[in-house]
Amino acid sequence: MLNEERPELVADIVAAARADEPSAALEEAAVAGYAAGLTQAALLAACGCALDTVLAGVPEGTDVPADDAIRDLMDRLEGWCPPGAHIEPLPPK
Repeated sequence: MLNEERPELVADIVAAARADEPSAALEEAAVAGYAAGLTQAALLAACGCALDTVLAGVPEGTDVPADDAIRDLMDRLEGWCPPGAHIEPLPPK
């Protein structure tokens, strides 16, 4: 499970989602992940673990801005976003 293999990545995503400017912080975390050689699938899995973390113990139906920010990042990683907002893997060297 990715959470066990890359807890620092999950922690970085959670911290970025809770930052004052989560969109920019999450984009930075994703770009750093791609720069470190992670795949889109690995980043999406880390986002899933981060969602579990930010929602742990939160009553259902509660608005959690960090949840929304992570889901927005996932959309940007998958390309479900406006043109130009997609965060794509770096080209191979």
